[in-house]
Amino acid sequence: MLRHSATLLHPGAILAEGPVWYEGALWWVDIGAGTFNRLDPATGQNTARASGENTAAAIPCTDGRWLLAQQHSLSFYDWTTGDRTSLPSTQLPALGSRHRFNDGKADPAGRLWLGSLSLDSAPAACALFTVEPRSLPPLRTALTGVSLSNGLGWSPDGHTFYYIDTPTRRVDRFDFDPVSGALSQRRPFHTFAAADGWPDGLTVDARGDLWVALWGGGKVVCLDTATGSPRAEILLPVSQITSCAFGGPDLATLYITTAAQGLTPAQIAAEPLAGALFTARPGVTGRPPDLFQSPIP
Repeated sequence: MLRHSATLLHPGAILAEGPVWYEGALWWVDIGAGTFNRLDPATGQNTARASGENTAAAIPCTDGRWLLAQQHSLSFYDWTTGDRTSLPSTQLPALGSRHRFNDGKADPAGRLWLGSLSLDSAPAACALFTVEPRSLPPLRTALTGVSLSNGLGWSPDGHTFYYIDTPTRRVDRFDFDPVSGALSQRRPFHTFAAADGWPDGLTVDARGDLWVALWGGGKVVCLDTATGSPRAEILLPVSQITSCAFGGPDLATLYITTAAQGLTPAQIAAEPLAGALFTARPGVTGRPPDLFQSPIP
């Protein structure tokens, strides 16, 4: 198995998540701090904006705005002006008071996929939703019986969907209809051992291979698209790896987010870079992010 090293990019987040390379910068959220961030890797300058409670994901939109997934709400946010427009609650799922939205991405057709989690770690109590921009009502439930919805990704041809419900320790694969957004034929793609940690966020490279962040495992693992077997890994000096995304001018840099949240003082002392952002150059390229087809009618 190939092993690659990582380089420190930016220190200091509580719970960094949702990296997206867009318009020449790395965008990410700090769920613990409630911020939406723009990092210029060329200068190292990071601009953080208060975004509200538990902002779990930021998805770029075709109209230049961002769609922010917060604890129980979705809102369009204009980075340039600071204007924010919330979606009506009637267009959103009614989450329980102890649930919140989690990882979210747009698919190749421009619809949003957004999962939820239980703050009490209740098993099978959550779901995966889609927000369809070209229909009313725009919301539908794609999967139920989810415990902690996390990584999302699509194959380069758009006909396979990859999904992580973290407590299962699996990456699952579905047949995907890019026109309707329908899922079918769910089957395991790869199951991680307990020693590997818990699968969290993921990204799909230009070859179709998956790069999976492992919470508690201190690494990102690349899974071969044909076999589901590990073919490469990136080892990091921190344990809680949350997500990853390819970026840079050549889309050949893997940006990796991590977390300090939940660590004891002794663990923080042993992992002083916990919560930092890192980069690696694993020798492959990624793909630009898919955009949400806003506005919703």
